Amino acid sequence: MTSLKGNFLIASNSLADPNFVRTVLLMVEHSETGAAGVILNRPTGATIAEISRKVFNEPDDWDKPIFLGGPVPGPLMVLHAVEALSDQSVIEGLYTTIDPDKIQELIQLRVEPSVFLANYAGWGAGQLEMELAEDSWRVIPADSSLALEGGDASLWETLMRRVSANLLAGALGLPDLPNDPTLN
Repeated sequence: MTSLKGNFLIASNSLADPNFVRTVLLMVEHSETGAAGVILNRPTGATIAEISRKVFNEPDDWDKPIFLGGPVPGPLMVLHAVEALSDQSVIEGLYTTIDPDKIQELIQLRVEPSVFLANYAGWGAGQLEMELAEDSWRVIPADSSLALEGGDASLWETLMRRVSANLLAGALGLPDLPNDPTLN
């Protein structure tokens, strides 16, 4: 089994689960025992200012959005590029943190680029592989700059164009088709 950690999963048009329609996930774990990722394009409307007051009992006016990382309840997670405040590396230059003390420091420093996520997406052993076999997801290597942007529906559209360009290049036997064919 090849681990998908460090890849984007892009929901295919055939994926009907309302939790994942037109979503882009960053895979943060994947092994024989299961997988975990976070949705990058579902802003919640909540902000860091609200969390700082409620969780850390500190006033803050940072209106940075918090994203819904998935349907599975879990801790607040931050994607960022500060290795010293990380719990885990996802790909080179992209880290996750769930440790509350490190998250509090990331907030105090107003670290950018960063994405704050509540909850996550999880799969049991073999479940993700079954969904991949059903063509529910498209897989491409993660790009840290795109992962750290956070986003909305346009992120899904951008990455689906990239997937389509890669499929076309493969079908035509072209090794280096640009990510955006309109730039050709």
